[in-house]
Amino acid sequence: ETMIGFGTTIGPFIGGLLFEYGGFCLPFATCGILLLFCGCLAYLVLDPREEEKAAAEEEEKGPAVAGSFRILLSTPVMLLACLVTVVTGMSTQWYQPSLEPYVRTQFGMSPFQASLLFIIDGGTYALVTPIIGKLLDKGLDCRVVLVFGSGIICFGYLLLAPAPPFLFAPSLVQIGVGAGVHGVGMAMNFIGTLTLMTQESGRKSSDCEQIQGMVTSIWITCESLGGFIGAAAGGAAYDKLGWSSSCVMVAGCQTVVMVLVVSGWLAGIVSLYTNSKVYRKEEYKKL
Repeated sequence: ETMIGFGTTIGPFIGGLLFEYGGFCLPFATCGILLLFCGCLAYLVLDPREEEKAAAEEEEKGPAVAGSFRILLSTPVMLLACLVTVVTGMSTQWYQPSLEPYVRTQFGMSPFQASLLFIIDGGTYALVTPIIGKLLDKGLDCRVVLVFGSGIICFGYLLLAPAPPFLFAPSLVQIGVGAGVHGVGMAMNFIGTLTLMTQESGRKSSDCEQIQGMVTSIWITCESLGGFIGAAAGGAAYDKLGWSSSCVMVAGCQTVVMVLVVSGWLAGIVSLYTNSKVYRKEEYKKL
């Protein structure tokens, strides 16, 4: 995720620069050539004998675990993590189709100048992601991270609008700060949901490589689905409602998610307390 953040940091700058000097086709041709080069490197670096060895071991011992997506998605915690991932994925792509035309009409910026604004959220995301991962490794509760992450994204989009409580004239500083705040919330929610899904899958099934791969695929699917919805709905909302109202819509979605996370957290605490109370009563009867 940190590497994705670095890629989204330099991508808009290089793409805008290539578009400025080489036209529409040059950024795509450059990106395609780089991807082909990476594919060739992968072919040279990755060792196919590792896969053959793993396949041979699986044939001898049998599948390590009989996991299924139905089992993984059968818990409310996993479904809530999927919902947070989808909504956060929506926020990452929501202003991708609308920020450039907005700043071009509002501030008279060129496409290359507008592309520099896309560096901010990606750069912030790249810097904050390893910090959040380290805090989670140290024992920070994923639900705390998700509550604050959703709140920060909501705060960032209200700042991008600007909408109450930020009642001031739009400016490039306001756009930049809002994008940076959004990047912090993205890092918290994406790493928090992936960690929460991993922890929950460990409770439902064996913590093995197959299950980890299935969990990661669920997470990537939710992120991609959110990105698709966000890009389509964000562009449509900008056309129909304008920049400020479209940003408020995302802030509202993040508020709903934040309430759901808090509600699920409180429900879990109540359930834990009730179960422990029943357990103490049963132990008392045995005595």
